[in-house]
Amino acid sequence: MHEAIDGDGASGLPLLPLYVERQHDRWLADAVNDLVARAAGQPAGVLAVLVGESSTGKTRACWEALNLLPPDWRLVLPLVPSPAEALIAALAEITPRTVLWLDEIHRFLSGDRGEQAAAHLREVLNDPRRGPLLVLGTTWPDLWADLVKPCKDGDRGDTHAQARALLTGKHYRVPDTFEETDVPELRRLAAADLRLKEALEQGEPGRITQYLAGGRALIDRYETATALQRALIESAMDARRLGHDTLLPRILLEASISHYLSADQYDLVADGDIEHALAELSEPARGIRGPLTPATFREPGGPRVLTDDIRLADYLDQHGRKERRTKAPPAGLWDALVDHAARDSLTALAEAARDRGYLRIALRLLEAGAEAGVPGAAGAATQFLEEEGRPDEALLWCLPLAEAGDTTAMEQVAGLMEATRPDEAVAWYKRAAEAGRSHGRLYAGMLLRRAGELLEAEACLRRAADAGVHGGRGELAHLLEQAGRMEEALVHLQQEAEASGGYAVVETAALMRERGDSGLTVLAWLLSRAAEEGRKDSGGIPWAGHALIRHLAMDALLRSRLWSLVDEEDQDDAVRRELTALLGFAEELAKGDRREKGTNTPEALRQQGRLAEALMLYRKEVDAGRRDAVVHVAALHEQLGRPSEALAWYQRAAEGGDPEVFPQIARLMTAAEGPDETFDWLKSCADRHGEKDYPDQRSAVAELLRIAGRTDEALAWLRRASRTGDPYVWRQYAELLEAAGRMEDAQCMRRYGWEPYGEISKPWSAAPSAVQRLGHVRTAGD
Repeated sequence: MHEAIDGDGASGLPLLPLYVERQHDRWLADAVNDLVARAAGQPAGVLAVLVGESSTGKTRACWEALNLLPPDWRLVLPLVPSPAEALIAALAEITPRTVLWLDEIHRFLSGDRGEQAAAHLREVLNDPRRGPLLVLGTTWPDLWADLVKPCKDGDRGDTHAQARALLTGKHYRVPDTFEETDVPELRRLAAADLRLKEALEQGEPGRITQYLAGGRALIDRYETATALQRALIESAMDARRLGHDTLLPRILLEASISHYLSADQYDLVADGDIEHALAELSEPARGIRGPLTPATFREPGGPRVLTDDIRLADYLDQHGRKERRTKAPPAGLWDALVDHAARDSLTALAEAARDRGYLRIALRLLEAGAEAGVPGAAGAATQFLEEEGRPDEALLWCLPLAEAGDTTAMEQVAGLMEATRPDEAVAWYKRAAEAGRSHGRLYAGMLLRRAGELLEAEACLRRAADAGVHGGRGELAHLLEQAGRMEEALVHLQQEAEASGGYAVVETAALMRERGDSGLTVLAWLLSRAAEEGRKDSGGIPWAGHALIRHLAMDALLRSRLWSLVDEEDQDDAVRRELTALLGFAEELAKGDRREKGTNTPEALRQQGRLAEALMLYRKEVDAGRRDAVVHVAALHEQLGRPSEALAWYQRAAEGGDPEVFPQIARLMTAAEGPDETFDWLKSCADRHGEKDYPDQRSAVAELLRIAGRTDEALAWLRRASRTGDPYVWRQYAELLEAAGRMEDAQCMRRYGWEPYGEISKPWSAAPSAVQRLGHVRTAGD
């Protein structure tokens, strides 16, 4: 919790300012009170996360919520050795009537073990033996978005699948400012607390907690800092937004400042100046800590110990993420990070470098992590090189680990060998299985089946199935079906479906029908699977529900019999409603699609040529908040011969974040105002949305520039856009080079990326340094 301002030194004030309850407090109170009320009969776990900007009152709200709990509850704050590891360890010993405090929850669910921590926390929350359990968390909006945003096509794996499943629907957005309805209570309490009175009278309207936490004072100190102090603060800001953990090694900041100062400014830095600047920046003012504060720790009963780590004030951290988002960090900062970043931050920094196309830097960071003993760093380097199409070099990273007994590396080696050395891949998968990676038998069996070695494949898959490997029985069933052993296949497929659900339910129903089972028999089995799926409510695709509707759609006689049940007079109303809805879906699917039935929908009116009526209905949908209706309004204006109105609506859609309207805007605006004005507007719009983490519009601008024959301008635009860390920009840059006939540059860009100063990288070796020193690898430039 941030220390509050001191109220101009007023004495007798409590440590914390008087508290104004707001809407998010009431949401949190409902969650806590409901948990306490259910604790006796239905022990359960509750997760509640407050999401808001820095200094908006998230942590204080969680603290106030603790007052709602009975006195026999205990509080657990996992901290060391790392947040994720501490959480995993704490979960193993969680007992009922516990509050698990996860301030800055993103720290616990990110990094090498973040997904493991998220999966374990989900299990504990759903385990009635551990309840009642209250998990309180806080985080910032952009970090929350990173944890819960869906995986897009083309993304490199789903790095937060478990975190997303854990967190979705479990948060409340804390507003940046006090609502008007909060002000009367605020004024009442301000009469008894000079700190609230000062915040109300001198702070920005509504930004009470920010003023109390000293946010404005921190910004003032940053904006009026000396050149050296500003260099230290900005190097800390950039390191944090690139992915460095909260604690920044002092040597990292000292090594970075030369890249934030002019040559003349750096020459004037004398011995002791850095020490003096850091001392001044750490000085508290008006009751709050300074912009850069040395980290300290204290063993129970021991003295306070000063460390060589420095923490950037949270408010300045967030300020830097916003204000410096489109500013490229100095190229030299990356070298300083390679040499001096904290070991636990190296993997995240490597990901940031890779997103910008700095492939050489990314690998150097991963190698630094591997040499420092960071768990998973060598494996991450292996995966990185495999995804970048360099499997031979990837093997150089994971083969020594595999031979030393690392089971994860064994599976990586096997995966890299699948395409070119399948026999060796099978041997490595089996070796991984013998070492405890039970999925190895499954992968070995799948490879053997593909190679036509059916007997050996069956033996592997049976062992995987017997070990309870997810997918094992399903793969065994496919092999048995391929061999014509349908009855055996169905037994295993049913077991897979009943144990794990998923697509195996669809396949089982199809195989039951193929065997000749009656429609009622299949229906009864599917109903039991759908009921089980509903009880679990895992948030995944409802395969049993899909299979049930598909089965009914294929059997008209069965649907007819069920409709007769709907019409029975003594039928339960709830059953009648559910059955009617289910049969309705099935009837639509049986017809081939789910066409809109109404003739007065806006789309139906549009197809009938009734454009003015369709436009009126789409305008109503826009007013009701349907964002995709904006494009329909624009298109109808264009069809009605109103290009200026159409352009205004297309621009509105673009301002809403839609990149697909850019070609229409370019066409209409170029005709009305000319190409230069058009591209100025498109670039400005794309920049605004790029700052909000919607980079697709920048890619759209580059493509339109290319189509217009302005390839050099498109390349310059993409080079600039890469500063935001968009992971697709550098690949699009290579595509544009290729389209321009610069084939060698395009090939080099794809393989080696570019450097932080903006030039395509020269060829470099991806082999570990130890291998390079032995001379076992020749680079492409040799």
